[in-house]
Amino acid sequence: MESKKTDKKQQPEGPEEGYCLQRTRGRLSGLIWAGLILAGGIGCLWIFYMGQTLPGEIERLDDEMRIFYRLCPFLGALAVIAGVIMAYRSLRDALNPEKSSLARSIRDQLPYPDEAPPVRELFAMVDQDLRQNGQWFGKMGIGKEWVLGEKVSSIPHIRGIFGRKERRTSRSGNRTRVIYTWEIWIVDNRQQWQVTSLKSQKELEGALDCLHRRAPAAVYGTYDSKEYKDLANADEEKWQYIDLEYRKRRDLLEQQTLQDEKEQVPNQVLTLPDGSVTSRISGDSLWELLRQCRQEGETRPFQLVPGVLFRGKEFTFSRLVCFPGESQGPVQFFVEEYSGSPRDPGRYGRTAEVSLGEAESVLRNWVRGKVPSVNGWMLMERTDHGWQRALEHQ
Repeated sequence: MESKKTDKKQQPEGPEEGYCLQRTRGRLSGLIWAGLILAGGIGCLWIFYMGQTLPGEIERLDDEMRIFYRLCPFLGALAVIAGVIMAYRSLRDALNPEKSSLARSIRDQLPYPDEAPPVRELFAMVDQDLRQNGQWFGKMGIGKEWVLGEKVSSIPHIRGIFGRKERRTSRSGNRTRVIYTWEIWIVDNRQQWQVTSLKSQKELEGALDCLHRRAPAAVYGTYDSKEYKDLANADEEKWQYIDLEYRKRRDLLEQQTLQDEKEQVPNQVLTLPDGSVTSRISGDSLWELLRQCRQEGETRPFQLVPGVLFRGKEFTFSRLVCFPGESQGPVQFFVEEYSGSPRDPGRYGRTAEVSLGEAESVLRNWVRGKVPSVNGWMLMERTDHGWQRALEHQ
């Protein structure tokens, strides 16, 4: 039951109030940390006050505690100020979304920020993209135009994406505590950073894989890598060069996309999960179909049958079947070998489970007449009882 509740959050309709407004409402949780910091600051000030009223007690303190006592007014004042600022920002974001940091991050990326529409329309742009195209990795949602994390990033404006994975250990007596950090660092064309924390290595890898497909021209690397340092420390002249190189990569990728569309193999038939057929196929439409099937929990497969058989290095295939799988699980493919006669079904096939990113590549390549590499795929044999694992290819 718990997994079903989690999956529901990833459905296209999303929360009633919208993803962005839900995120700003969630800022109220910051009041907890603000309260703890305030309490710590007030405690330091109280310790200093008590020391002023009881000077004899201060004389009994050791050197380390005396140093701490002398720092108490400064530490207390800083903590109180930090707590008040944190509480103010949490309340502002939750109760006044128009002035929230999330709304500002969207507004600042528009061509004319001063003429930006009201906050409802700002949030609606992001929400609609996430409902229609979003993939979710923990609290990070990635659409085709926007990335929702701690802030919002416009995908066409992204210039660098970096993954951070750290493992820290601490010991207390006989206990060893391991703390992991998984973060995604995104920098845009304004040299503004968005840092979003995730909960697992799987979320981090999935988000990076998705971002790589949505923003292929950006610079990728790990946190604190050379690529990261180049972007983080770039001056105005260096940044102009980085932006120019980005535009060159983007233009080359766009040209490659146009070339791939020209190379698209015609006369393919797509059989949808409901049994209907269509010949209007593209890499984007197949990717959208796969995404929708996974979000809607569709368990039935869809298949592609080319009018002209696809020949690989060793085999000729007559059809490809895709089993979409669950929202966070792998995608399964099955390819059937050509029997040698169009009237006879194939005797052998190959099947494998792949990641979502690999699945997109398989589908886009198939549309262009490129068969997947079946090295390592499980060999299947047609029997009177259906497809079963084969021991060898005869």
